[in-house]
Amino acid sequence: FLGHFFPKRNSPQGEGPREAMRGTRGLARAGGLARTLPRGRTGSRSTGVVVSRRSNTYDEMFATTEADQGAYLALGVSVCYRKDEEGKLSEIQVIEPINATTLETMSIGAATSFKYVTGVTLGGVLDQDKVSMLPEEYQKAEFCEDFKNRAEICARTWDRPYPQESLMDIVPLGNAKTDWNFDISKHKRVLNLVHEVTDEDNIKQDKSIDVYGRFDDDDEEG
Repeated sequence: FLGHFFPKRNSPQGEGPREAMRGTRGLARAGGLARTLPRGRTGSRSTGVVVSRRSNTYDEMFATTEADQGAYLALGVSVCYRKDEEGKLSEIQVIEPINATTLETMSIGAATSFKYVTGVTLGGVLDQDKVSMLPEEYQKAEFCEDFKNRAEICARTWDRPYPQESLMDIVPLGNAKTDWNFDISKHKRVLNLVHEVTDEDNIKQDKSIDVYGRFDDDDEEG
């Protein structure tokens, strides 16, 4: 088989197929050639040797190019909290885009802070002045911070094959869904919460990774 591609008569100094193959691998490494990929993946099979390309998943999700205004987007209203200077929490409702993975998790019963979700197009909500076009539950809610950027990123997660084939019917375009497992009794989302690390926190962390039992010895001496 190899002799067909690397005949001895065309090989330098009469080298055989095995030596010729080694030489080709060396050239591949030197020239940046990559391993052959399965058909349908990135690259071309026209030459029999495929040049690899960097996975475009990250580039598609975080691209700086203008997003498709007609792309599907799941848009939800979540219940969050904001802490005032006295430490008191006040409840607020926030309009947030939802990525495909999160909505799939919500659809199988995971606890969530979202009460409402509706299927919209990206271009239909980027203009926040169009909030009046959204369902009534959205009218008194405020848009999340950095809404435009987050919405474009979430819309790209819906443009992948699996969400397109298997998740689009959770909340179809133009429809709304409210029967989620809404539960904030254990975990409240505080938007302006700032956690300040103290010496006590560091001690707790040290104890959690104390594989030598040093703190046990201290407790016994105390």
